Amino acid sequence: MVKRRSEKSIVYKASERGSDKLVAIKKSRVSNKVKRPILQHEARVLEVLQGGPLIPVVYGYGQLDHFEYMAMELLGPSVADQQQKGGAGVMVETVIRVVYQVLSGLQHIHSHGIVHRDIKPENLLCSLDDESTIKIIDFGIAKPLSGCRPNKYDPLAERRQIVGSLYWASLNSHNGIDLSPRDDLESLALVALFLLRGNLPWNPRPRLEDPLRSQEIIRLMKSNCPGPALCDGFPQEFSKLLTYSRSLTFEQHPDYVRLRLSLATLAERMGYSADSGSLDWTYACCYPKTTNLILHDPDVSLPEEDEDEGEDDEDLGKDSYYGWDLDQWERNGPRDKDLTLPMMQENGVDRIIPVIVEVEDN
Repeated sequence: MVKRRSEKSIVYKASERGSDKLVAIKKSRVSNKVKRPILQHEARVLEVLQGGPLIPVVYGYGQLDHFEYMAMELLGPSVADQQQKGGAGVMVETVIRVVYQVLSGLQHIHSHGIVHRDIKPENLLCSLDDESTIKIIDFGIAKPLSGCRPNKYDPLAERRQIVGSLYWASLNSHNGIDLSPRDDLESLALVALFLLRGNLPWNPRPRLEDPLRSQEIIRLMKSNCPGPALCDGFPQEFSKLLTYSRSLTFEQHPDYVRLRLSLATLAERMGYSADSGSLDWTYACCYPKTTNLILHDPDVSLPEEDEDEGEDDEDLGKDSYYGWDLDQWERNGPRDKDLTLPMMQENGVDRIIPVIVEVEDN
């Protein structure tokens, strides 16, 4: 049974042979000649983070001839799924409890020298055992923290995609600057504002629009939407969360304790607890999609497009898979070299993660 589908992988609901324990199997098409497969990195990062708040359990990883597999904890609906039930903003108390939990998860992730780089409602899932408990998923582009000065490129001039998901990415990502803990926090602040409002001014863009144009328009819109404008009519603690995230330097870690205390105080003032209670996804409001700052798309000039060189088949490995489901799979190449843990850490987690192997049916 398919649980989730993305460009690079499909997640299935499965059961463990012998115990019948339900698990999620994430499957990605990649040649076994590829030296840096994507799911291998995700499994390693999850293993490093095991035992921390909001981190799903990883059960195993394996790479066979044409696919790689990762077995992990089976989870419930995403925050995006829950919000879409009402199609509008949700209760303030629910937003407080979600953000309060995710702050604990980010503190754990960052303390282990990792930046998630793709915090968004689709990557925040409810636990099957307790739907009031959130888990963070999709560490495929998570990256070790850099101790050097951040690199920078010009996404517009170089016609390059930004890191992360367009609607939730930080301004630093839009400006081509290496990401750090501040950027995970900024994405979380945008998630919070989306849950409160039911929308963001830049969401959605036309499906057939030039991706580079969409990217630049959203960058300009985000730049012109400060926290107070987005949070008008809602508790200003969420506005301050966005403003604070954008004030941090590349090297700084957020003050997670202070941020949680601010939310706990807000919750207490409203008559409930931030760290316990159910998540009520009941319709609360629908905020106008435009603010007085944004009435139309800004003008954007795009650079001329270079001739597309296409992918290098050498990076993808020899294509020898001819299964009946061939058209469902995008053939993935190696992950970026910077998506690599230190060698000693990789070797250590590789010895711990159980290996998924192919078995014959009896």
